[in-house]
Amino acid sequence: MEIKQPKLVCLEGENKCPYRWSTGEMVGAFLTALRDHQKIMGGVCTGCGAVIVPPSSYCETCSSPVEEMREVGPRGVVMSWARVPEPFIDAPLPAPFRYVLVRLAGSDTSMVHVAPDDDNVRVGAILIPEFREERRGSITDIKWFVPEGSQGDG
Repeated sequence: MEIKQPKLVCLEGENKCPYRWSTGEMVGAFLTALRDHQKIMGGVCTGCGAVIVPPSSYCETCSSPVEEMREVGPRGVVMSWARVPEPFIDAPLPAPFRYVLVRLAGSDTSMVHVAPDDDNVRVGAILIPEFREERRGSITDIKWFVPEGSQGDG
């Protein structure tokens, strides 16, 4: 006996769901340091000693707890980058700009952020964070990373 499958009916639309959650101890300390002190903190793994930026509660390499914080940077090296030539919805900056993967001095991991569309932003380049004047405890308290020596140009 053949079972007839009903035709799937789909309804297209958009569902936005605002939410709020606790950052936890490590991320909370990271965001507070950005907001109050313009400092970038990494979490130190109790198992392998890796310094993780941004920090998490557990090490992604060895799964040990992360219980201490250590200041890193502010200088960092570009590990990779991608140019964004055209605008897109909810982009963090007006196009063109660059997404960068930055490994801060003293860190064993890299973090994704944004940088100006500058030919000096390339693999191996040294970048430093440019903080916003008004900070609120968010990763966007770092406006972007700029080539060392070019602060205030953007």
